[in-house]
Amino acid sequence: MVLTCKSKKLAHTEGHRKRACNRLLAAGHENLFDYEIVELMLFLILKRKDVKPLAKDLINKFRSINGVLGASINQLLEINGIGEGVAMAIKIVDGIVKSSISTKMIKHNPIECFEDVLSYCKINMKHLTSEEVRIIFLNDLNNIISDEILQCGNIDSVEISPREIMKRCIESGARGIILVHNHPGGDPTPSPNDIYATKKIQEALNIIDVSIFDHIIIGGNRHISFRALSLLC
Repeated sequence: MVLTCKSKKLAHTEGHRKRACNRLLAAGHENLFDYEIVELMLFLILKRKDVKPLAKDLINKFRSINGVLGASINQLLEINGIGEGVAMAIKIVDGIVKSSISTKMIKHNPIECFEDVLSYCKINMKHLTSEEVRIIFLNDLNNIISDEILQCGNIDSVEISPREIMKRCIESGARGIILVHNHPGGDPTPSPNDIYATKKIQEALNIIDVSIFDHIIIGGNRHISFRALSLLC
C-alpha cells in the first residue's frame, strides 16, 4: 500500500505520540520539559493532530504547567487553536489535580507535610487577580478540619477580621490554623499591615487557646512563611 501525504502525516503524528508516551514511562514527568507534559495532556483532548506547537504556545503564554491549568476559560480561548471543548477539558484536568493534592494534604498532618500544603495553596491562589484570605483549620492532632476562603478583596488589599476567625475556630472546634493569603502583584514580602493584622489575629486567638502555626503569603511562584521569618511569637 502506498501512503498518501495525509496518511504519512498521520503515521508520523501517531509515531511521535507513542515515542512521547514512552519517554514519560521511561524517564518520569520530572525529566520532561513543561511543554512536553502539556503536549501529553493535549494528546488526550485533540486526537490525530500535531499538538506540540499548541503546547509550546500555552507554556509561552502562561509560563508553567500550573499557569496553563490555572488559566481561566476566557484566557485559554485567547490562544489560537483552543476552542471551548479544549478549554473545558483543561479545566477538568485542573480540577482533578487540585482535588488530588487536597486529598493528599487532608490525609496527613499538614505540619509534617508543609510542601503539600504549599503546593495546594499555590495552585489555588498564585493566579488570582485579587487578594484572598484562606484559613486551614486544624484539630488538636494537627489534622485538617476544613479549608475555607474567609475573605476576598481587591487587587491591593483584603480585610482580615480577627473576630470572624475567632468565631470560625470556635464553631469548627479548631485548635490551630494556618493563615494564607496572596499578593497578586507577585511579591510575597509582608507589608506592615500584614504583620500588624497577623499580630492582632494571634492576640485574639490566644484568648481562646488557638495557635497560628503559620501565615503563608503567595506571590506568583514565590512565597514567604511568617514562621520561617520569625514573625510569629
